[in-house]
Amino acid sequence: MPGMTKRKYVGEIMSFNESLKSPLNIIKSVLPYNYSKEDVLTLFKELYPYEWGIIEQRYKLYKEKDDFLVKVGKKKRYKPIQPQFYLYGLPKVKHMLSEGQRKLHRDNFNEEQRIKKIKMLQEKTKSRISKLSKKFDDAKELIQEVEPLYIDIFINAYHRKGITTEEKMEIAKELQKYECEKSLEFFYKLNDSERNSQIRIMAFKHLQSLGRYVKLRKGFKGKKKSYMSEKTSFDMKPLDLLQRIENDSIQNKKTFDYFISHSFLDNGLVKEIIKSLNQSHLHVYCDWFNDTDFLKRQYAGEYTKIVLQKRIQQSKKVLFIRTKNTNDPQNNFFSEWVEMEILYAKELNKEIECVDMINDGNCAFKIFEDYKNQ
Repeated sequence: MPGMTKRKYVGEIMSFNESLKSPLNIIKSVLPYNYSKEDVLTLFKELYPYEWGIIEQRYKLYKEKDDFLVKVGKKKRYKPIQPQFYLYGLPKVKHMLSEGQRKLHRDNFNEEQRIKKIKMLQEKTKSRISKLSKKFDDAKELIQEVEPLYIDIFINAYHRKGITTEEKMEIAKELQKYECEKSLEFFYKLNDSERNSQIRIMAFKHLQSLGRYVKLRKGFKGKKKSYMSEKTSFDMKPLDLLQRIENDSIQNKKTFDYFISHSFLDNGLVKEIIKSLNQSHLHVYCDWFNDTDFLKRQYAGEYTKIVLQKRIQQSKKVLFIRTKNTNDPQNNFFSEWVEMEILYAKELNKEIECVDMINDGNCAFKIFEDYKNQ
């Protein structure tokens, strides 16, 4: 391992080891009378599941880095230790397992106090994990947990020679909308090797917001080039997206399994349906999931309409979410946007499925035959 890389890696390990001292001190106070290293591991997993998850992520991250190095004909660089053996090898754990510490623990042992403290810690853990889960769930609210059908095209485009900072930002923003193995690997590589500071920090913050273990890669040595400090506001409007779709850009390479036609007032229901479809490995288009960087509500108009029609073209099927919010109460006709989407889909002979919350009151899919007769 090169000197600089080794110093950074060793420093990162020391810092991470230090962060585990406090949890291990607390675990030490609730160990059983005759404890073993397995008891330390079990209590750590139970009382600090988030930290255990980070240990597992670190192992996987550095193992994948070593596997890649071997794949390209180089030597392993990091040689991470499997999670349980990593925990057993920590100086603090070794100290806890020493005979002197075991004897001291037995001499001061009080089972009643131990049980009381464990219950208190379990409640704290439950509350802490609940808060962390909410934080990560909020960050993933508009993220689809599925591999987009075009992800390889986007990743290859990112590494194209001569690509601009704005084009890189566009691809990064697009892939932020998905959580899958390939998108996570993509952002880890950006954090490790992207020389543009704005995009590298963006990748770091994205991974961090998902609860992933990541260490921010600092600046690069050597001569600073202008593109490293370039910044883009990426302030886009519907026309910008339309021009991209109509030209040879990444936006016209997209394909979707479903286009969702719905009322934004049903956003809670739409989120549930999208998550359900993702579990079946289906990739969904929803304007306020997929095109938030372009289709801002204050600019909604003719260009927005054309963009939505283009997205219908790129989708295999249309899924109509029929609720009281999609119908005009005066004439029982669809709202303007939904009507446009359904009519355009029929014009293209797209298969239209329906989730009818008015007549059926459930989320069962059925073929949507004739919108005028519904």
